Amino acid sequence: METILSFTKNAEELLRRRKVHRDLIFKYLAKEGVAMPPNSEKHQLVKRTLTLWSPGKAVVDKRQEMDETRQRPPTKTDTEAEMGFDPLVLGQQFCQWFFQLLNSQNPSLGQQPQDWGPQHFWPDVKLYLLSRAGSEQKEEFIGAELVNLRLLALTREEHLFLSPNLEPHGLKVLVSAHGLVLVAVAGTIHREAGCLGVFEQIFGLIRSPLENNSWKIKFINLKIRGQDALAGTEVAAPALTCNATELQLLCS
Repeated sequence: METILSFTKNAEELLRRRKVHRDLIFKYLAKEGVAMPPNSEKHQLVKRTLTLWSPGKAVVDKRQEMDETRQRPPTKTDTEAEMGFDPLVLGQQFCQWFFQLLNSQNPSLGQQPQDWGPQHFWPDVKLYLLSRAGSEQKEEFIGAELVNLRLLALTREEHLFLSPNLEPHGLKVLVSAHGLVLVAVAGTIHREAGCLGVFEQIFGLIRSPLENNSWKIKFINLKIRGQDALAGTEVAAPALTCNATELQLLCS
């Protein structure tokens, strides 16, 4: 590492090296709270990272943010900022991370599998799975290992690809007073070139104070509808069917 750095002129040259993979930069930006589209190319991620590392811009942005905060009355957004995150940005970044991680386990995509495993879940995590494809099937799993294996089977064994819709009508985020964050997202399900149906997934996230306050998954409600159960529903960019009231009930 020291040898590489000694022969590197600047940060841009380092980031553009072939050994510095696109996914590594994407994860770094997500960790730093910078939301980027999941299909961003490496040169776009490099440019955004260099902007993030620019000390002058960071100071200007912070001052502008402080000035804007003083000029308007306290709102829910201000409270959320004091908690250290923007819920909507968190929801977008979480979905980008989660589905990229899960889809990488699909062998038909030819990708290098990423670090999927039970470490991303709370030990008592619960998964509720409802699928409607011809007949209705309900499944329930409790525990990090079982939930991890059932979700893994979707991509590794069933070769499914889940594509989330991160537009406003496909994503909702709600924060409870006790720190639980609900992320609801709709999307499409694919196998190779075919679209099999749509899904709607609700995640319950809680910080883990013993693991650098990283977010871990407390529960997942997953509904899957096959093409025959859609009855004319728009598939290209599915919208969420759950509303804020239903999400509020999950917070209680």
